[in-house]
Amino acid sequence: MEAPRYTIRDANEADVPAVLAMHAQSWLDTYPNEAAGITYEWVEKKLGRWSSEESIEKRRDTIRKCKGNPDALYRVAVSNQGEIVGIIAPFRNEATQRVGAIYVAKAYQGTGLAQKLMDQIIAWADPHRPLELEVASYNERAKAFYRKYGFEEVTDSEHVVHEMIPVVTMIRKGEKE
Repeated sequence: MEAPRYTIRDANEADVPAVLAMHAQSWLDTYPNEAAGITYEWVEKKLGRWSSEESIEKRRDTIRKCKGNPDALYRVAVSNQGEIVGIIAPFRNEATQRVGAIYVAKAYQGTGLAQKLMDQIIAWADPHRPLELEVASYNERAKAFYRKYGFEEVTDSEHVVHEMIPVVTMIRKGEKE
């Protein structure tokens, strides 16, 4: 049996630059879409603000707020070489529980990492409540992945985020008590 190529652990403030870099690369690998009019250059420009001190501090603050908070989770997958190769950031409040973020570096797609990350989200989530997420409407691979976990597209839920990216809402129903 092949040894795991990564470990999954809680994120810490020192991870922020690598988390932002991995998250940005995931956006560049995922969101450009000619049919939707979303260019690689547009995504790069959108990501430019992520390297600002304000953005870095905001992400550190998010990680600090997750520590010891049962309503938030921020985990990273770290390769055996010490590189951040995946992130998850689900959260919940009285009204909803959301996946928030799940990203896997392109080189680690198809390795089972996304499944392990989603398993952690599902284990964290309250099974009696719906769990929702948003996904680019044209990201069929991601939608198929979420369907394997019981997520279903919400009819007429398409809307635009970040001024340009069309997304749909998907919900995994909670179990009846």
